[in-house]
Amino acid sequence: MTGVLGILLVLNGSIIGGAAMVKEKEAGTIEQLLMTPAQAVEIVTAKIALLFVLLSTQIVLALVVARLVFGLPIRGSLVLLFVAGMLCVLAGIGIGTFLATFSKSQQQAQLMSFFVNPPLSMLSGATTPVEAMPEWMQPFTLLNPISHFSTIARGVLLKGAGIEAIWPHMLALVGFAVALVGVSAWRFRKQLG
Repeated sequence: MTGVLGILLVLNGSIIGGAAMVKEKEAGTIEQLLMTPAQAVEIVTAKIALLFVLLSTQIVLALVVARLVFGLPIRGSLVLLFVAGMLCVLAGIGIGTFLATFSKSQQQAQLMSFFVNPPLSMLSGATTPVEAMPEWMQPFTLLNPISHFSTIARGVLLKGAGIEAIWPHMLALVGFAVALVGVSAWRFRKQLG
C-alpha cells in the first residue's frame, strides 16, 4: 500500500498535469493569459497550484482506504507523511508539465508519459524490493521520487519513524519537486515567450 500510494501520486500528477497544460496550449488560453499583466511564471504557478491541491486530496483518500479496508497501521506523524506526499505530487506535476512542453496534443503527451511512467514505477522499489533488481539498476532508484516516498511512507506508517530517520529521503523529494517544477515551468515559459 505504501508503494502503490507513491506510484499513484506521481503517475496521476504527471498524466493530469501534462494533459492540463497541453489542453491550455491547444485551446490558446495560455496566449490570452500572457496578454494580461500577469507574468508567465505566475500563470504557470496558478495552473500548477490548482492541480496540486486537487491531487493532494488523494493522500487523504488513500490513507482512509488503507486504514479501513486493509487495516494499515498509522504509527508515525501524518503531517510528515502529508508533506512527503505533497512533494511527491509536485514532482509528478513537474514531470507532466515537462513532457507537455514537448507535446503538441494531449494524445502525444499521454504517449510520451508511457515511456516515462512505467520505468518510474518499476524502478521505484515500491512493488518489488530494490535488492531483487540487478545490481547495475539499483543506483537508478535513487533518481526516482517514488522510491524516496515509498521509503518515507513505510518508515512513517509501519515503523513510526520521525524526521531524524527519513530526512535524507525528504531532502531528495524536495530536490526532485523543486528541480522538476522549476525546469518544467522554465521550459513552458520559454516555449510561450
